[in-house]
Amino acid sequence: MSSPSSFAYKILAFSGLLAPGLTFLIAVSDTSMERKTVGLLLISLIYAAICVWAFLKDKEASSVKAAFVHLPAVDGGDGSEDRQIDEKLQVLGEASAFFGSTLKSEDMFRLVSSRVGEIVPFDASVLMLPDDERRRLSAAHSEGIGIDDQPTADVGIGPAGMAFLSGEIELGDTVEPSGNNDRPYAAVAALPLHHKDETFAVYQMYFSEPISDREKLLELLRPVAEKIAPLFLGAKALDESLSNALTDPLTDLPNERAFYLVLETQVAESQRFAAERPLSVVVADIKGFDDANRIFGHATGDNILRFTGETMRAILRRMDFLARSSGDEFLILLPTADERTADDIVARVREGFAATAFQLSEHESTKIWLNFGIAAFHKDGDTSQDLLQTARARKQQAKSEDPANIVWSGEEYLN
Repeated sequence: MSSPSSFAYKILAFSGLLAPGLTFLIAVSDTSMERKTVGLLLISLIYAAICVWAFLKDKEASSVKAAFVHLPAVDGGDGSEDRQIDEKLQVLGEASAFFGSTLKSEDMFRLVSSRVGEIVPFDASVLMLPDDERRRLSAAHSEGIGIDDQPTADVGIGPAGMAFLSGEIELGDTVEPSGNNDRPYAAVAALPLHHKDETFAVYQMYFSEPISDREKLLELLRPVAEKIAPLFLGAKALDESLSNALTDPLTDLPNERAFYLVLETQVAESQRFAAERPLSVVVADIKGFDDANRIFGHATGDNILRFTGETMRAILRRMDFLARSSGDEFLILLPTADERTADDIVARVREGFAATAFQLSEHESTKIWLNFGIAAFHKDGDTSQDLLQTARARKQQAKSEDPANIVWSGEEYLN
């Protein structure tokens, strides 16, 4: 039996062939011009009505067809669709061998979502990673309508939480809307990603229509999960290696290498936009830090460094970039800040430390004081090296003008 859509196409095609013939016959007939006009008008109206009817029939057939998630056939008769799916799965496998750990997780997520969407069409996707305690999953990357709020899930609860706990693919039904989506998704599939029999992430797909055949979908998703797990694992390893290479392990701040990378970018922007894009660099260190290390020990010295980094990060603007260089030196990048703005920010940092005590022990506290050097783009240099060199020289000058009349004691750190 022909579908409503194919029947409508046949009627439309037949009328499309018939209309020109009738038009020709009327045009060459001996009837009056008025009757010819009426006849041609009737043919046009009838053909337009047939077109509208065929469009509505096709739309009706499409809505019926879309009532279920469209899945490629597992048993494709001649095997053509099976071969297409195998080829797309093979592409995922080749991507794993080709890219290895050369793509960051964000880029890998986009690549995987694009390829998986060709095998199992979905409306949105999200990569969920566990916290350190492996009790809660949070979205690391997502794309699609309705997941702007970055979903989370407790392990063992919901499709993603159950997939992470069981290690098996979980299918779910209605998913409540979030973000800008005003209607819920009709189905969700959560794919656990394994490495050495341990789940390290969950790749979750959302569907706007119900799943027509759960077993067929599971049969498709199992090899997909196996193919994409190495891709995300390699991207995760690259993210971690990049983070370790650019992070100071003691303070968890960016290190000097990371600072240089960001500084080079900001300097390039300031060179491009000149006076419209001011930029300042600040170098700071801790007064009397070597004495504190000697008196209280390196463990306390490490705690002082962490405290200094945390305090400065809380005071600085959100756009500012703070890094630890070496020893007790910290580097601060102040985008859009001219010399006057930089002075104001440094003054605010001084006030913050003056109002915040560092706990030496349960009953003893002290204040931390800092030396600062500031350099402004263009006025003090047009390159990263010039700015850092000038800021460090001014910091040393400030130290020499304010000799270290610091007395570290168990009671108070006096300036």
